[in-house]
Amino acid sequence: MNKKTDVEVLLEYIPAFAVWYKLIILYLFQFIIFILTMVFFWLISSIIFIGAILGQFIVSILLVFYFISMVNDSEKIREKYRKKYNKLAGQHFWYNYLAYINPIVSASFYFPILLKTDYFFPAIISLPSHFITNSMFPYYIALPIGISLIIISLLIRRFSGDYGIVTDSYLYMIYPEKGRLITEGMYKYIRNPQYLCRGIMAIGFGFIANNIIAVLVGFIHFLSYLAIIPAEDKELIRRFGTEFESYKKNVPAFLPKYGNWKKFIKFIFIGEKIDVKNK
Repeated sequence: MNKKTDVEVLLEYIPAFAVWYKLIILYLFQFIIFILTMVFFWLISSIIFIGAILGQFIVSILLVFYFISMVNDSEKIREKYRKKYNKLAGQHFWYNYLAYINPIVSASFYFPILLKTDYFFPAIISLPSHFITNSMFPYYIALPIGISLIIISLLIRRFSGDYGIVTDSYLYMIYPEKGRLITEGMYKYIRNPQYLCRGIMAIGFGFIANNIIAVLVGFIHFLSYLAIIPAEDKELIRRFGTEFESYKKNVPAFLPKYGNWKKFIKFIFIGEKIDVKNK
């Protein structure tokens, strides 16, 4: 029997996504939240000298506390939603917990690139002249650095094994019996390649913007992932028990062990064939 695709599994958990007009309404709703978050970033960055850093810090702290709270309460949430909504538990969970948070995360992720202050396009956010807002490098150096970081992040994402939109949507918090511990692919070397991917890409956007503030804003976004890992680890221990404890003990969260760096770098650029089977 063929394994279901990630989209098929997602539609099984959130059947409303298969209804075109509901999907359009959802996208419009999320787009509005995304734009409002970007407007907040633009306002605080334009009014206060270090407003970009302050705005990213505020949003990141709120998101970290939100996700930690959600993960810590996962058992209560699961019991409540499965009892109340039965087969639609995943759908109601996603709408109530993630529908309006995901576009805020996306805005925080893309924000560094709005802080561009020179070359090709006019500045979207006007920053006063200062050593932390002026160009760090000539554009022919800054652009290759930023683009290289983005390419590396995409390669990390590409070889991240059986990780997809279902896992990324935290739906296995509601259906833990249908999830499994992923240890193949990039997960042989680090436990959180997706977070590493997003963090590197956010910093890459900062280098494309080509100023210290933009890089710091990307780095703050990177740190927000680091902050929620301990809470997620506790939830995974509750879900997988000693299997995850053993995995956590042997595999670092973000950076591979010293002896695995060569294999890790080789894997990023070459990868390997991953045979993923249902357990």
